[in-house]
Amino acid sequence: MVSDPLAELVARCQEGDVAAFRELVQKTQDEVYNLAYRVLGNSQEAEDIVQEVYLRVWRALPGFRGEARFSSWLYRITLNACLNRRRELRTQLHVLDAEEALEQLAAPAHENPVELAIEHERKASLWRAVSRLPRKYRLVLTMFYQQQLSYKEIAEHLALPLGTVKAHLNRARRALAGLLRRKREKKSEDKDVAV
Repeated sequence: MVSDPLAELVARCQEGDVAAFRELVQKTQDEVYNLAYRVLGNSQEAEDIVQEVYLRVWRALPGFRGEARFSSWLYRITLNACLNRRRELRTQLHVLDAEEALEQLAAPAHENPVELAIEHERKASLWRAVSRLPRKYRLVLTMFYQQQLSYKEIAEHLALPLGTVKAHLNRARRALAGLLRRKREKKSEDKDVAV
């Protein structure tokens, strides 16, 4: 059995304790929503997925054996629900952004409102660039930079070897840097044409 900070709460839920389930939802719903939003890129769709996920969790909890952490199990259910919904919608996945700018995503916000607005737009632009990457790259970038999961946690959540996760992150960073470089070059060319 894996050490899990939510184990006691999960056990109470498995016994049919509705109040415990409510508490479990409150403790985990932000992470579920954030993942759903990053995968689907739409707040309404993300909210719908959150409801679907917890309905699935409630139904599946009696069979949860605790061989993995509850959060890993929940993450997997959420990811599968999002990918299924995405297939239904046939939309593009919105996730993460840029090489050196990725470091900015985790940087503390500035106190100056103008700097905050600039930083917000820069992050939004980076996330738009990330959304153009292949799904496997978007996922690992989101998990590493936005959710701040370790390589090991990402490997566990995605059921991938650790080396594969590291390779995906490395390739994702290079692909993102290439996208951003081409974007800058295009802007530069557009300026030259305008002059």
